[in-house]
Amino acid sequence: MSWTKKLFFLAIGIIVPLMFVVLVLELVFGSWLHEDKWSKTRTINIVRDVKINYDVENIYGKDLPTVTYTRDKNGLRGSCKDAKDVDILTIGGSTTDQRYISDGRTYQDSLQALLSQKYGKQVCVSNAGVDGHSTFGHLESFKVWFPLIEGLKPKYFLFYVGINDAGFRSAPNAGFDTNQGRDESTIRSILRQKSAIYDLLRSLRNIVRGINDERAYAGHSVRTPHDSEYTATKNTDSIEVQIAKNSENFEKRFSELILQARSYNAKPICVSQPHLLSKSISGTKKGTEKVFEYAGVIYNGLDYDASISDLSKIMMRLCLANGGYFIDLDSKEFEAGDFYDSVHMTQSGAKRLGAYMFEEFVRQKIAF
Repeated sequence: MSWTKKLFFLAIGIIVPLMFVVLVLELVFGSWLHEDKWSKTRTINIVRDVKINYDVENIYGKDLPTVTYTRDKNGLRGSCKDAKDVDILTIGGSTTDQRYISDGRTYQDSLQALLSQKYGKQVCVSNAGVDGHSTFGHLESFKVWFPLIEGLKPKYFLFYVGINDAGFRSAPNAGFDTNQGRDESTIRSILRQKSAIYDLLRSLRNIVRGINDERAYAGHSVRTPHDSEYTATKNTDSIEVQIAKNSENFEKRFSELILQARSYNAKPICVSQPHLLSKSISGTKKGTEKVFEYAGVIYNGLDYDASISDLSKIMMRLCLANGGYFIDLDSKEFEAGDFYDSVHMTQSGAKRLGAYMFEEFVRQKIAF
């Protein structure tokens, strides 16, 4: 027998058993032969039962080279032992998720510790933030994710949202609000929902994903802007028209979010978000350049600030009108070391964020 035939039969001897093993794994652990009620949550990037150690030395230095990021069986972060114990469920994108802040050091952990100490009992603050989600993704969370969490009935839904809507969001952001790409084939869509191998590869991707990966417009980076980078001194022409249109659409989605929260007999708490895309320098407000692009136009930090400020006003009005509360964190003072980029907090920033929230809980008499 020639060496080519030997190699051919050897390859067959390896490939066929391997295919059999893959098939068995798919049938046992996939959703081909039985209905997995959680399979639809994969379409909105919900990750469950994972513990990941992220390399963050480029953020915190050698004193803190890694952080631990854990999601429980329900896809939530935090120390709540059971979903029925959740008093506050926090909704948001990456600034709520806080992927590069370790378990026990998020703003939810800070707020939870302070509230528990004040009231002399365990107050549970759970984290349902999803990296890259805008209000499109938050609405999907209420439809396909939260109903699966047995016993979930929080007293409050805390909405720390808008960071991914301010960049003019007219549709779900493919890959973030939905795991399905814009040009995804039907076969891939089916594999994404049913395949155990696909889910494993997705989990491995999350483990090795680095700090500089591309995200929804408010992407992660590894430094804050220098003062010399605040060169935008005026808004883009006709920005008011785009802001008005974006805000109108945001209000419709956020109104629905409020209704979803009320369906749990919970009260909404709306929180404005601080950022470093604009800054007062020598008494003049300036912005960074090239913050986001929409419809072929590039907008600056002043544009972004005007847009997210308008969204915060909508949140305040809707929350207060529905028996909820509004916390203006954008007006609070933060230190340079509280951010690792233009929008994301460091661990010290998350601690300060939680403390500011606690002060407002006390001032506004948000009780338990």
